[in-house]
Amino acid sequence: MKKNNEKKISLLHPYGLILFILRTLLDWFKRYSITIILVTIVISASTIVLWPKISVHVKAGEVGVIFRPLSGGVDTSALAGEGINFKFPWNSIVVYSTQIQKHELKIEIITKDLLKSIVTVAFQYEINRDTAPLVHRYVGEKYLDKVIIPTVVAITRGQISSFTSEKAFSDEIFKLQKEITVQADTGIINNISPPGTSAIRLIKISQIEIIDIQFPPDVQKSIEEKIAQRSKLEAYEYIIATELKEAERKAIEAKGIKDFQDIIQTGLTNNYLRWKGIDASSKLANSQNAKIVIFGQGTASLPIIMGDLEGSPIGKNLQKDLEKIKKMDEGVKY
Repeated sequence: MKKNNEKKISLLHPYGLILFILRTLLDWFKRYSITIILVTIVISASTIVLWPKISVHVKAGEVGVIFRPLSGGVDTSALAGEGINFKFPWNSIVVYSTQIQKHELKIEIITKDLLKSIVTVAFQYEINRDTAPLVHRYVGEKYLDKVIIPTVVAITRGQISSFTSEKAFSDEIFKLQKEITVQADTGIINNISPPGTSAIRLIKISQIEIIDIQFPPDVQKSIEEKIAQRSKLEAYEYIIATELKEAERKAIEAKGIKDFQDIIQTGLTNNYLRWKGIDASSKLANSQNAKIVIFGQGTASLPIIMGDLEGSPIGKNLQKDLEKIKKMDEGVKY
């Protein structure tokens, strides 16, 4: 009776309750330890083995299409987003990239003038995230090989074969690239639209570029020589055009000078010129610089004004002559 009371009292104590629970668990574990270990091993092994079957990792820029073989096949109403996605082992999730991707391919083409060449084409493509289940249902994972490449090859050959090699690969190349891109994108929309629908964009081609052209060696050499000669001809034409413009400029300048002289000549009378000469001589004579003024005898003649005589050869000779005249006046013999 005393022991039972002590046990009741100990259970009422908080620490006593904890000890009681621990002892109970320990006793239970001792009795079922083998079973617990076996169950743990089985669960762990099953998880390791089945993990690839029950989970799918979808990376950034990707989307998962869910296929339910027991309930309707491709699920067009739900997608597996980025991250870890769990599923039943009998279901499958096919991952598609929704990022812009790039692909290059070489196409053998015969132009309108029967020149055989190899054209390297690069293009960018992407699938529509929302319509990825339709791509999986009507085209499949190999949509690049099944749809995109055949369409690009067919459109590229059809466009380039309608031009000569010179026109297709020189003057019209940028126009061709744009036209090929538009037609290839439209062709994919028309070719893989689900039955009963029209103009649903499942895959988009954003840009097609012709990045390399390979001709036969002899043709390549002749083309390079022709391009070099054409460059020289264009340079000569530019020089000729420049010279013609320069000649035109000089002709205009000469005409302007002639017109100016004609206008001036009509107003230059003898009285006007004589008056301008007298006015200029008067201003020079009144200046403070040292000078010699020589007046002529005629009424129409203008004075000759010489300045800075000391520094010029004429002034020095004139000064010597004046000294000689002065000495002769004084009776000095030479």
